[in-house]
Amino acid sequence: MDSKKILLVTTFFYPQNRIPVLRIGQWAKYWALEGHEVTVLTTEKYPFEGPLGLDVLLSKSIKVIEIDYLPKFLKKILIKKPGTQKISKEACAKGSNIKKIVRDMRKYLGSLLDIHDLWIKQATKKALKLCRINNYDCVISSYSPPAVHIVAQKIKKLHPNIIWIADFRDLWAYNHLQHAKGLLGVYEKYKERRILRCADVLITVSDPLTEKMKKYYPNKKIVTIENGFDEEQFPLWKKNIKKKKLLGDKLVITYTGTIYDGKMDPRPLFRACNELIDENFIKKENLSICFYGNNTNELSSLINKYNYNKYSIIELKGFVSRKQSLLVQKNSDLLLFLEWNDPYAKGILTGKLFEYLVSGVPILAVGVNHSHSASKLIEDTRTGKLFLNVSEIKNFLVEIFLSKEFTFEPDIKMIDTFSRCNQARKVMDLVNRGC
Repeated sequence: MDSKKILLVTTFFYPQNRIPVLRIGQWAKYWALEGHEVTVLTTEKYPFEGPLGLDVLLSKSIKVIEIDYLPKFLKKILIKKPGTQKISKEACAKGSNIKKIVRDMRKYLGSLLDIHDLWIKQATKKALKLCRINNYDCVISSYSPPAVHIVAQKIKKLHPNIIWIADFRDLWAYNHLQHAKGLLGVYEKYKERRILRCADVLITVSDPLTEKMKKYYPNKKIVTIENGFDEEQFPLWKKNIKKKKLLGDKLVITYTGTIYDGKMDPRPLFRACNELIDENFIKKENLSICFYGNNTNELSSLINKYNYNKYSIIELKGFVSRKQSLLVQKNSDLLLFLEWNDPYAKGILTGKLFEYLVSGVPILAVGVNHSHSASKLIEDTRTGKLFLNVSEIKNFLVEIFLSKEFTFEPDIKMIDTFSRCNQARKVMDLVNRGC
């Protein structure tokens, strides 16, 4: 296979400790390992955008270029002063208020309001300069935000021979979670169509999302390349999968990642566990439900409102490093997966789910809809159980506590197809075929 020169346009990249970084970062890693030259055009990383610390040793074949985009007045508000160890309470409050205002506005404006729009001008200028020097074979942009596709479109218009692949980790104007309303929604869809007009290929993370996009872009080549796992980070995953797991003194159920308020509902699990303790079937000291992630405020409010933690079985651990997150997954008895409570979200396949698949720990999926891609993936890989209501969860937990074990037989061959190495090759196959 001939070596290719790749320009990767993304706002998410190392050292951000965010799930979207893994898809793009690991593609870049495997492209470099297979002899391709990769240039990553990204934003300068600021703490207010999310936790940092996901440091990796990148190949010399990967060149990362960060572009500053914040005006001075926003830096004063959102970034701590040099030499200080902590951001002041006043700065934190201002930053939190700005984020809340933006979130509220996005309920109506969708993607039409995004701070990364400030990055477009400087990123485009740099990208065009790089194209003149490097003669890239392809540009790959990964949404979100829209800025990445806008920059890639400007490259494609001036360099039509470069193959442009537009990757969608989430959909843009047709996003189930956030899209513009009314006339603004009409404009948002028009803007997306105008930008993507010259894209050679669109990629989504699931077949339902691919089918959805085909309705709006019937003449475009649209393919599915799911999220996945990096086999180098899970070298022993096949050996760690045991068909029979014994239950110790305490059943530990763990959730890692973000919980979207109003979209994911852990209440059936809370109710099932509390009812079993009420009925004296389970002792409170024999059960623990742990949540690891950033947004524990909304979850804490829900728990307090309905007194779900009256037996102190729920623990909100907050944010932890990726290394710690993988460790707590491995040491758990069950991994909690919360399905999206939204009929428009049936194509969502989060990156976190693929880590669950190779953890060697059974998945407890709550609030599932069997038409959703995530539920189908869990069933097809035989990596967990699906539950719709409190009664089903109670029966399952009773079975575990009575037998002191649970069995599952994951389909190792199918899980293996979701390795990042295989997926990176699929992207390059598109480039090699000229799309």
